[in-house]
Amino acid sequence: MNNFTGNTFKELTLEQLLDNEQLNGERTTLRKAFAAMLNQSERDEDSGYAQMVLETAAIILEDMSLGPASVKCLILKNLADKGILSLEKIENEYGKTARGLIEGIHKLEKLDLKKYNTNTENFIGLILTLSDDIRVLLIRLGMRLYDMRHLTDYSADKQKMITGETQALFIPIAHRLGLYQIKKELEDLVMRFFDPQTYTLIEEKLRETKADRDHYTADFIKPIEKQLIEHGFDCELKSRVKSIPSIHRKMLTQKVEFEKVYDLFAIRIILNKTVENDAADCWRIYSLITDIYKPNPRRLRDWISFPKSTGYESLHTTVIGPDGRWVEVQIRTRRMDEIAEKGFAAHWKYKSGNKEKARETFYADIRELLEKPLQTSLEKSIDREKKLLYSDEIFVFTPKGDLKRLKSGYSVLDFAFEIHSEIGSTCTGAIVNGKMVPLKHILQNGDMVKILTSKSQKPNPGWLDIVKSPRNLARIKHALKMVDYKEAEFGKELIKNKVTQLGYQFTDPLVNKLAAFFGYETIMELYQRFGEGKADLSKIKKALLKEETGIPHEPAKEETFPERISGVMAGKEDFVIIDAKIKSLHYQFARCCSPEPGEHIFAFVSVSQGIKIHKTTCTNAHQLITRYPYRVLEARWKDKT
Repeated sequence: MNNFTGNTFKELTLEQLLDNEQLNGERTTLRKAFAAMLNQSERDEDSGYAQMVLETAAIILEDMSLGPASVKCLILKNLADKGILSLEKIENEYGKTARGLIEGIHKLEKLDLKKYNTNTENFIGLILTLSDDIRVLLIRLGMRLYDMRHLTDYSADKQKMITGETQALFIPIAHRLGLYQIKKELEDLVMRFFDPQTYTLIEEKLRETKADRDHYTADFIKPIEKQLIEHGFDCELKSRVKSIPSIHRKMLTQKVEFEKVYDLFAIRIILNKTVENDAADCWRIYSLITDIYKPNPRRLRDWISFPKSTGYESLHTTVIGPDGRWVEVQIRTRRMDEIAEKGFAAHWKYKSGNKEKARETFYADIRELLEKPLQTSLEKSIDREKKLLYSDEIFVFTPKGDLKRLKSGYSVLDFAFEIHSEIGSTCTGAIVNGKMVPLKHILQNGDMVKILTSKSQKPNPGWLDIVKSPRNLARIKHALKMVDYKEAEFGKELIKNKVTQLGYQFTDPLVNKLAAFFGYETIMELYQRFGEGKADLSKIKKALLKEETGIPHEPAKEETFPERISGVMAGKEDFVIIDAKIKSLHYQFARCCSPEPGEHIFAFVSVSQGIKIHKTTCTNAHQLITRYPYRVLEARWKDKT
């Protein structure tokens, strides 16, 4: 890695930068901003910062056509970072857009990318959708290209970090945005850093074969040029050698040496005259070429009729040239070529009317494409079968730095269920970006989320109004059914034990009569209410006695719990009779208080260990009776006689 030497770039001056026609009308403002930045850099003794700004500005102007607002952002960002200029002052003096771009860059710079290797796709999605203005992402790409060009200015550890991030995140992003030239250069710089030996070997091979390649190219294009002129086409023909990383990939996939890679270069034909029927003209040129050289039909790529989602348009074919060598030929118009070179950012130039307005409209269109790629298109012929970017998704961080993908509009409760059903079922809220928030809080792109849980928490019907995911709705409905089922089962056991204790047979007719007595429409409702502790077991005896006497009755009035157990807590009443009538009832003496004959006792129905007998003076008695009144049963010692 230390063999990496970097590129040498010619230094720029401000006046050279201002020569760009995109900066017309903004030169005075840009000079003012640059002077303020330069003064601060000199005070900081940072002589290289100004040159970095100029070089990065050249990238975003020449390679992306971003315009003056983005240049202002680059110049003023350092002053904002250091607090020399407040964002409010930047907005007042340089415009709202410049401020917004600076804030967007700050968002991206604050991202912790340490775990990009384990969450690559999610990190790409977050970076692509974090800012509301696509120019923020393009400026950040320009800054990263500058860093890669000047990699040797950094420490060895920083070089490795920058290059790793570039390979995993920024190259795929450049590809998604159609910035193929930038993607190609970044790939080249990454390979030179990570694999300098292979890079140098292929570079030398290309240099050694250049003369032969140039001679072959001249022979190949000669008959094509003649036919183009005869048919009245004004074209530029270029020979393009494939990038070294591309050649290396072919060597690996085809498992061949350099000399056996057949398509080391491609011929590009660019039609200068842009007319309404430019697609038809490209096909006419294709016809002329295939009359001269036999094409491989399996290698035809029609990205004119069906452009890539990035807007890329071109007609590619591979033909057999002299000496039986395969040659790739690319056919496109000047407009198509510029879009192919600069990606999305070149589209605005070909919009009608005011160019600056068209540029702003285009950025809005791109943002819409980022958010809803299947519902919008920059050109009528965009291939709707491919999703380029991300639509209704957001990305949130876990406390450990992992990145999770969610649907836009998801709540804290949705996220908890996405992690695990158990986490969702016990979720009580979350800490988002350091602040406590409720279950219904809607998460935003880039949030840091820590889910809070409690063992005592359980799903409730209100959760159905909080979650958005159909899958999570189904999970909650299932959990609610399970809770109801468990409560009903528990209630049934309570009633059965009580009825058996009183000397009755537990039959369906008897249970139906109990349901009517308590005013419940179904047996299941009866079981569930007792299981939830919303009905009083002590009333069952009264209900059965009234049924025996045939005395009409109204549904039993619920006695308050303090009324019901006041005597128990005072040790004045005894609870469930443990005598010959209930020989089938199983119970255990609680170890916490070890009741002995003669002491005041009560029975408590535990979930997993059956009935436990406690003293009314037990240290746990108050908690058991107040928290679980529906599990408390009367008990007294059996007569000794």
